[in-house]
Amino acid sequence: MAERQLGRRVVWVCGVVVAAALSGPAAVAADEAEVGEPRWYGELDATDRRFRFVIEQLPGSAVAEDAESEPAEGGEARWQLWSLDEGDRRFPLESFVNDGEQLRFELPISQASYTGTMREPGGGPVVVAGTWRQRGTTLPLDFRSVGDQPVPPPADEVWAGTLNAIVQKLDLRFRITRDAAGLRTAWMDSLTQQVGGFRGDLGITGTTWTIDVPAVRGRFEGTLSEDGKTLAGSWAQSGVSLPLSLSLGDDQPAPPPAAKSRPQTPRPPFPYASEDVRFRNAAQDVTLAGTLTLPEGDGPFPAVVLISGSGPQDRDETLFEHKPFAVIADHLTRRGIAVLRYDDRGVGGSTAGPPDATSEDLAGDALAGWDCLAERAEIDPQRIGFVGHSEGAMLATMAAAKNPQVACVVMLAGAGVDGKQVLLSQGQRVLEAEGLSSPEQLNRQRVLQEVLMSTVEDAPPGASPATMAAEAAKRLRAMLPGDPPPGEDLDALAEAGIAQLSKPWFRFFLEYDPTKPLRQLDCPVLALVGSNDVQVDAATNLPPLRAAVAEAGNPASAVEELPGLNHLLQTATTGAVSEYDTIEETIAAEALERVGSWLEERFGPAGK
Repeated sequence: MAERQLGRRVVWVCGVVVAAALSGPAAVAADEAEVGEPRWYGELDATDRRFRFVIEQLPGSAVAEDAESEPAEGGEARWQLWSLDEGDRRFPLESFVNDGEQLRFELPISQASYTGTMREPGGGPVVVAGTWRQRGTTLPLDFRSVGDQPVPPPADEVWAGTLNAIVQKLDLRFRITRDAAGLRTAWMDSLTQQVGGFRGDLGITGTTWTIDVPAVRGRFEGTLSEDGKTLAGSWAQSGVSLPLSLSLGDDQPAPPPAAKSRPQTPRPPFPYASEDVRFRNAAQDVTLAGTLTLPEGDGPFPAVVLISGSGPQDRDETLFEHKPFAVIADHLTRRGIAVLRYDDRGVGGSTAGPPDATSEDLAGDALAGWDCLAERAEIDPQRIGFVGHSEGAMLATMAAAKNPQVACVVMLAGAGVDGKQVLLSQGQRVLEAEGLSSPEQLNRQRVLQEVLMSTVEDAPPGASPATMAAEAAKRLRAMLPGDPPPGEDLDALAEAGIAQLSKPWFRFFLEYDPTKPLRQLDCPVLALVGSNDVQVDAATNLPPLRAAVAEAGNPASAVEELPGLNHLLQTATTGAVSEYDTIEETIAAEALERVGSWLEERFGPAGK
């Protein structure tokens, strides 16, 4: 299953690492459709995570059980897969067949398929024994007929509590189940993040409970109260320990999350055309899926490719139900500029590609998007640019440096210093914005970062992560003053930090100077950084950006600080990461206007 992390955007903040096997643009939220009668229930064991699935008919789509399911009018699927551990999302199924002997279907959005053979145990429900295939992974998966029975089966115990994870409060739940032999297993759900099914190894000694969750490298430890109804303790992850108390409750379905107000999210009808497209980065054997929006008229139109920030993102760069790229695409297309936005590798309809891709590899995906636009009759190949956000801004300049035909580049919240300096600045600013700004805390944070990064930089070629982690732990013990905070485990912190930093993407990021390609560009560049950006600090990054743009010498280029805006270019009070979710605005109007007007100046009229 493909892991998806929220952690690369804010690397040094404690938070639950999330994973998603199926999530993509085609998922249907639970509150968006009435649910037909559940028919089949199964549990997919992905080692450190278990997914609970229900196959059900779409409303009003009765199909004979011994016949193949044909697409309904309009091409809509008649069956869907309800994934209880991915925010109760529903995913339309294609090529669904239930002929009484086999059950099979496909999920093109996640490049998954299932094939199973039916059998009827004496007196029991019909069981389908089969295989789930997804992006090169094959796992056994059995379904059983459930008719109108309630799903999922209730847990034996449920413990729930709220974790204050610095940048976000997370409602967590631990479901305790027993197997046929009576062995108890815990399953962790992060209800706030709408992900669940993470296996936990449960240990009980007297009144002390421990739950180790390998998939997120987290551990809960608590003490049971005399009445047996509460567990007072802490949650430790990546070497950071935070208070967490759990209460015994009922295994009731998690209430659907309240819909967040996102007034800028575009909604139809649209005064422009929109189509799904696919294009290839042949050098990396990657196929990217995206959306192309085309203005009204005959063209040929100017166009831009949108490039997302770090971590796997969908084509809308969805975060906390904000859809920044959908907002940007809508704004620019209404102004006569075509826009291509695409799912990152391994997300939605895009293939995963080779493992351990670096930023240099990802820049090739953006170039493939440029090529896709240049081949279209509706697009003017002389007027195609890049608009990148965060890491995407760096990818935009890398790609433009390799293609002299790129017309222009817009950098949104892009760095002007190498990754090491970005992370050191980010580590301090994030904590300060969240109110954790004592000199001791800030110094400890900086020492932790410097030791981990220097250990990776100093390691000889071929050094194993275990060797580097041991060296980092040794250095940390020598350099960190005083006693460690309660629950801090330097060995675990070093192991988790080195495991992340020693990956090819991070090693490239730590050393790469983003001003190098910027100094080489002949095309005009617009770089915008918010004054409240705690992830790409304006004071640290704007001076080198200005110097690089000045050296490149294009008079149409500009580097500007936008007052009051955060890393997502929202109007913010502190810029804290915890604000991203609470702010209704997706992108400030002044940022949209600046980008739109600057591109219009560069491109000129939409048609010839």
